[in-house]
Amino acid sequence: MRPGLVLGALGVTQILGWGTAYFLPGVLGPAMERDLGLAPGGAFLGILIMLGLAGALAPMVGRAIDRHGARLAMVCGSFAFAAGLVLLAGAQNSAQALIACLVMGLAAALALTEAANAAIATLGAERARKRLGLLALASGLSSAVTWPALAALEAGFGWRGAVLASAAVHLLLALPLHLFFVPAAPRGARPLRLPGGRLPARLRWLSAAFTMQTLMGSAILANMVLLVEALGMERGSAIWWAALVGPAQVAARLLDVVGGGRFSAVTMASAALLLIPFALVLPLVAPLGVTIAAPVFVLTYGLASGIMSVMRPACLIELHGTEGYATVAGQVMAPVTGAMALAPALFAPLLFALGAEAALAVAAVGVLGAFTLLRVAARSG
Repeated sequence: MRPGLVLGALGVTQILGWGTAYFLPGVLGPAMERDLGLAPGGAFLGILIMLGLAGALAPMVGRAIDRHGARLAMVCGSFAFAAGLVLLAGAQNSAQALIACLVMGLAAALALTEAANAAIATLGAERARKRLGLLALASGLSSAVTWPALAALEAGFGWRGAVLASAAVHLLLALPLHLFFVPAAPRGARPLRLPGGRLPARLRWLSAAFTMQTLMGSAILANMVLLVEALGMERGSAIWWAALVGPAQVAARLLDVVGGGRFSAVTMASAALLLIPFALVLPLVAPLGVTIAAPVFVLTYGLASGIMSVMRPACLIELHGTEGYATVAGQVMAPVTGAMALAPALFAPLLFALGAEAALAVAAVGVLGAFTLLRVAARSG
């Protein structure tokens, strides 16, 4: 199967998957909360539940992908997304919404980033990093594509109609793309057997590095508006500048696709893990007013975190290869997905209790810890 067709299909389905799952509460959350009797912001708990379950299922799903192929997993994921969204559209209370979120957690494990990366890995290690970068570039456009569409659907049909339309898109568009353009498992494929059922030491260090970076990174991204506002910028400007973190991430991914192959993935990740603490402490130590320090912080952080989103799977391929990628990635990325789910809720109380300066300093120390763990992984046999 032509790699360009595989990559194009996966780009479309990742935009749809993230847009109708992770980004859905950003538009439909207030209306959902009113109808379902949830507290303000309660819709975002669905993201925690969804990603938490996806992380827990990641090792099992990884083994299944290596045995049966990414195609079967992602087709099942399309069905699961549609089912979860139909359940959510029909939910009348928080308990029913919880069931919908659990079904969508299964869908996320089967059809979102790790499954897509596994499909890319089957195309071979050569040019894998560029393909991963292009896929991440497409995924970065998810909110820009789906938020306006969800808002228009809500205006015309209500939030339940918008959710039902999202379910239909998974069946009518994502499902055929997965079925016809995602590679099937090679004949006789089997999951990789890990000695003693455990990852090699270097991959355990790599998983720890990614988990620490994601714990800090997801916390910062989810609370970016509050952080910039706490640094002294008025709310309207804080929202505008914080919103630029997304374009900065996309720009970093594009730059890596165009010219990043000159350096190894571990080298690029190491550089990003040093740039992130610099961005975090810049507003604290630079003799700049908040009108300069805050935008520089947001844009620098966005560039560095955008690089890391590509380097995580690229580092795994560089240190392990593509054989049994899904099995290994399932174990390496399981705690990373859990960190992504928990971080926003853990960081907000820290921000309110200690203030922006202390919270940024804690995050900077955490990312430096991730840098240290990555260097240990790179040097381990």
